[in-house]
Amino acid sequence: MSLPTAKPDNTNRQESTKTESKQGAEGIFHGVESQDGAGTERAHTIAIWTGLFIVAIVVSQFGRPSHARQADFLRASAKVAVLGKVEPSAPVARQISESRMEDAKELTPAVYASHKYGVAWQYPRTYVLRKGANATLDLYGHPATESAFAAAGGVALATVLIPARVYAGTDFKAAALTARVNAQISEQACGKFRRVSFDTGEDVVLTASPETVGTIDYAAAEVDAGDVVDGASATSEKFYHVYENEACYEFALRVSTNAATDKPGTSRVDKDEVFDRLAEILTSVTIVPVREAAAAAEAHGN
Repeated sequence: MSLPTAKPDNTNRQESTKTESKQGAEGIFHGVESQDGAGTERAHTIAIWTGLFIVAIVVSQFGRPSHARQADFLRASAKVAVLGKVEPSAPVARQISESRMEDAKELTPAVYASHKYGVAWQYPRTYVLRKGANATLDLYGHPATESAFAAAGGVALATVLIPARVYAGTDFKAAALTARVNAQISEQACGKFRRVSFDTGEDVVLTASPETVGTIDYAAAEVDAGDVVDGASATSEKFYHVYENEACYEFALRVSTNAATDKPGTSRVDKDEVFDRLAEILTSVTIVPVREAAAAAEAHGN
């Protein structure tokens, strides 16, 4: 009787070996596929960040705003310009800079404008502007100018004052230009002037004459120089009227000097030169149509 062969065992062993080999192979390749997937994602991430980094470098070097490059160029040019020159110390440089700023500020005129009455003008920034409740007052609370309207009424808009420091060392006391508007008088009456006399306190009719200042044709009148007020100062005045926007616009100019000129080191101020300064303001006056005036004209059938 023959013994059974061991083929089945070998077969089972071989199949077991094949199964283990297959499982081992599947495990190995499965691991390789997982590593490849993770590696691919990691590579993508690195590529993205690398690209962003490169873009950031390019933008920082070549994508700078033009004003930044211009500023760099101006700074470099300034450095070249000062080569070979002795630069002042910091305090001196600061003083020069502040001085230039003050000079520039003084040269730039200030502007007064009334949209309600359609009038505007320029004046030096070193002068003083009074408006609102103080529109007719000087720096001491006194009337800066008087009105010369032929009839009562009128609204004071503003007053420009020349400070006394402008004429230091002279008998200069005050100088002002006041703008008023009177809608209660006619165009014909606007060309007339009435002023209270310094001596008698009575109304005096002033002689009017045409005068063009800047771009505006005015009716003008003046009070002779040399009138004494309260025995303390001599005052001269000039008045300019123009009819616009169904109202009479008045510009009153006044220059006052101290009566006593015997103070050591005091000289007489040139009143004509002071009036010229006020006339420069008057030259810049602009009057434009306003809606209220147009509506009033239509209501009166004009």
